Amino acid sequence: MARPGRKRLAGARTAGGRLKASGKPAMDRGTPELRLHRAERVGGLDPVAARLWRKGQAEEAAATLRGGREHGQAVDAIGRAYLGGLLDHRNRPAEALRDAGRTLFKLYWVHYAALAPSGGLYREMVGRGAVGRPVEADTDRSAQLEAALNRRLARLDACGRDVRKVVESLCIDHHFEYGPLWLDRLLAAGRGPGAECDEDRLRLAAAITGLEAIC
Repeated sequence: MARPGRKRLAGARTAGGRLKASGKPAMDRGTPELRLHRAERVGGLDPVAARLWRKGQAEEAAATLRGGREHGQAVDAIGRAYLGGLLDHRNRPAEALRDAGRTLFKLYWVHYAALAPSGGLYREMVGRGAVGRPVEADTDRSAQLEAALNRRLARLDACGRDVRKVVESLCIDHHFEYGPLWLDRLLAAGRGPGAECDEDRLRLAAAITGLEAIC
């Protein structure tokens, strides 16, 4: 006599018969210590949070970071510039400039996926959909993405070599937790007396010019 099989799980299913996810998975925002470090780098750590952190109460300190701009944005350079208020501009919303930079990052590393970094943060961003996987199997889609990338790079080239170089350093280069140095100096100066210089401000202005061009 045949044994009964496993009972069919209840729930909505896809056309292929697989169970649909019950809800959107929660995003892992990192440990309290990591969130505090990120907030500290963009000047978002108030005295109360700093005092709790020094006392070893990292969870309580991280809880005070709620509200305002999400410090999880500090996972990349363009996100840190956004959190630090450096992308606030009269012509374009800061969110639009940030998103334009991240779109450039995504298009670039989808196209040059073989050269992409292999660290944990990169894999995390792939998992979240911030960075795409190789699209070699779909040649039409690959061609569309390459064309979109080339249009943006052409606009940057039209702005001048210095503009393209600084946008690449802010949006394409692998500055996941720190860097580029000119951005770190500007963020440090925003928290108090720092080592920023006129050249750093010029780089920021050039970056905003480039980001506006690819919005």
